[in-house]
Amino acid sequence: MSSFNKKKTSKDYDLQKRKGGAFDEMIDKVIDESDIVMLIVDARRVFESINGGIQDKVRKGGKKLLYVINKVDMITKEQQDAIKLRDSVMISAKKRLGTMRLLRKLMELSKGKDVVIGVIGLPNTGKSTIINALKGRHSAPTSKVSGFTRALQKIRINKSMMLIDTPGVFPYSPSNNINFVLMGALDSEKVKDPEKTAVRVIEAMEGKVEKFFGVERNYDEFETLEAIAIKKKMLKKGGVPDTYRMARMLIKMCQDERIK
Repeated sequence: MSSFNKKKTSKDYDLQKRKGGAFDEMIDKVIDESDIVMLIVDARRVFESINGGIQDKVRKGGKKLLYVINKVDMITKEQQDAIKLRDSVMISAKKRLGTMRLLRKLMELSKGKDVVIGVIGLPNTGKSTIINALKGRHSAPTSKVSGFTRALQKIRINKSMMLIDTPGVFPYSPSNNINFVLMGALDSEKVKDPEKTAVRVIEAMEGKVEKFFGVERNYDEFETLEAIAIKKKMLKKGGVPDTYRMARMLIKMCQDERIK
């Protein structure tokens, strides 16, 4: 049976609700213990990676909120200039660009006092890499697999600043949200409907996937997926295109930025 026909059951929703409740409790704890909250967002999809619920919690708690726009090396100067977010710092933690500017901003917000800083954001936005860059050496474990940070970790970056690192935080909305997929916030192996998701990725990439694989652009993206599977010789018995496996591979390639 095609994965297009799979439906989420009430059991799935119950599990999702329980997970959402656990994350809410964790976030409440982090915000309560923090003086400043750094909300890490992906420069490629700034507003899609901002959790509005967390913003509200921070503001209601009377805490200072700083948007850290990470991965700016992956967008153009014009795109950077178009981002208008109050109380924000643009950085590329991976390339160590802007980390001193971020540290100075944190010092400015702390006004010379000892502070606890909560680090919150979607999976794969680069929270642990930012912490490592601030500290100057590896202090928080990092991984390309989204959601690698499993529990709260307290990390001191200097005498007056303590960070609280959190697991990646999902707003519990549809699990195949295309923005989460493209950002890598949702691990490619956890996508429940890879074929349908790959079709949406092809559409969202606006011709980049077809150009990468050297196939013609088609109004029917599922036919494009079939054409890519044939070209890559990813076939089932009888020469039928294995669109399921091809979809998984395509999503992973986009998340690894081999297709961009």
